[in-house]
Amino acid sequence: MPTTANKKGRGAATLTTPTTASDHDSRVAVVSHIADALTLDYEGAAVQFTGDGWFNATAVGLKFSKRPADWLRLPETKRYIDALCRRSEVQKSHFTRTRKGRSGSFEQGTWFHPKLAVPFSRWLDVDFAVWADEQIDHILRGGLSLWKKEAGDHSTTNDREPLLTAAAAIVARHRLPFGPVYAALNLFAGVAHAREMTCAQVAEASQFGARLLARTATSEDFARIESNQGALHGVPAQQPLIGGGAA
Repeated sequence: MPTTANKKGRGAATLTTPTTASDHDSRVAVVSHIADALTLDYEGAAVQFTGDGWFNATAVGLKFSKRPADWLRLPETKRYIDALCRRSEVQKSHFTRTRKGRSGSFEQGTWFHPKLAVPFSRWLDVDFAVWADEQIDHILRGGLSLWKKEAGDHSTTNDREPLLTAAAAIVARHRLPFGPVYAALNLFAGVAHAREMTCAQVAEASQFGARLLARTATSEDFARIESNQGALHGVPAQQPLIGGGAA
């Protein structure tokens, strides 16, 4: 992978650093976490999902100046939904929800079932569609559990799924070996093995992974890896995978 830094990436999932909702609440936050929903950031746009993979189509459509209603009127979309209904033996209403105000996990707007979220996202932007597909896949496999825990809780294998997702995306996009990529995520968190991470460290390492994927990793990121490498192993870190001050 070329050693470039601070370029604007497309399609990268940006998870916020673990924060506290108040001085008395240490829950790990993404952008926001409402009931069984969460909001992720895509290139400055808030993208809302529920715990079962539903997706706020209205909110994200604003970023691309497109409306869900226009997509739903397309002949190809109608054929696709009709096929889904035949296959699933359900009505069209099974795949869309419209809310005029917040209702439980649903914020205002038109929400799409996961089966519609990806084709709709592809209509918006292909890079965004890849990102959205990754997020929905992660959520449906239980990845939402991380943001329901305390920052200091020890992570489980399921909690660490975002690290595998990030590493796999980096390997696929930048043609790097998996081992060094995953080792870099561990070092960023300050641990020798991923199984040692707290939930907060998983979230931080996932955020770093998103920057690696987007080629926006900073010199501070790599300085942190070098410092942690020295503290853990007493030897300097190798040259960074993607850009940064150590390059």
